[in-house]
Amino acid sequence: MNKIKTSIKNYWNWRSSSYGVDADKSAAIANQWQSIVHQLINGAPGKRALDIGTGTGQLAVYLARAGYEVTAIDISEAMIAEARRYAADQQLQIDFQTGDAESLDFADQSVDVIVSRNLLWTLPRPYQALMEWRRVLKPGGRLMLSDGLWMNTTWKRVPRLVFKLAKDMGRNGSRISLRFFYTYAALQKRLPFYEGVSLESALALMQAARFEAVTPYDTSRLRIHPYGASVPKSAAPPFFIASATR
Repeated sequence: MNKIKTSIKNYWNWRSSSYGVDADKSAAIANQWQSIVHQLINGAPGKRALDIGTGTGQLAVYLARAGYEVTAIDISEAMIAEARRYAADQQLQIDFQTGDAESLDFADQSVDVIVSRNLLWTLPRPYQALMEWRRVLKPGGRLMLSDGLWMNTTWKRVPRLVFKLAKDMGRNGSRISLRFFYTYAALQKRLPFYEGVSLESALALMQAARFEAVTPYDTSRLRIHPYGASVPKSAAPPFFIASATR
């Protein structure tokens, strides 16, 4: 594993215990996400699914609840441990493995569904990742991808970050901001989507990777903003959900 991915893995290992799942925000947000996942994977040719960048296992759980045979991977061993605990609490059988989103250890055309959320921005080679995902999907297989324009402008945030750290010294959110800065400041030039992923960029990338029927999901229809339920809608971060077929 190269130094970039080792740094990323180490950050998310540290972050795993405080990352949480959708239901920690609200049951309504969790139910909304589950409904979207089930809707966008509908029509897949079979029931074998892969969750890439699973984190604490949230999308994998939604897939398992829909009757899929689920494998879920993440670069972080600690995230995988959290995901296993979460799936066990939900009484679901899911195969969690450590793995590299840009170099999948799966045979060609071996899965029916791929889902991935909030991973693209932290990949050094997102185009290679999408090509890998297409490789392992069966013809007619479904892809659901979600990310956002998070604006992780690390160096531009230095004065605000210092003020926040001074104000919130000792709080968990402050420690997360400092550790994020420490890790990603050295990586931002190696991550094409470090500041976030726009819908337009994601659609272009999916098309370049030769996915078909690339379709954005109309997030304006959502009753609750999944990342901004506690702030005014105008202040919530822009995010996207898109689907495609192999």
